[in-house]
Amino acid sequence: MMNKEQVHQVIQLLREGHSLTDITKMAKINVMYVSVIRKLMVMDLLQLPAES
Repeated sequence: MMNKEQVHQVIQLLREGHSLTDITKMAKINVMYVSVIRKLMVMDLLQLPAES
């Protein structure tokens, strides 16, 4: 299970252009979670404002 901060961290790392495996290692999150978040972002189903 992921908390809100982990989701935001994964989204930020995806926006920075890191690979799925890099994000998995950096965030210590299962690659399937990262993959699902990326897919939702690509499909415009997950819309969170960019944090500055």
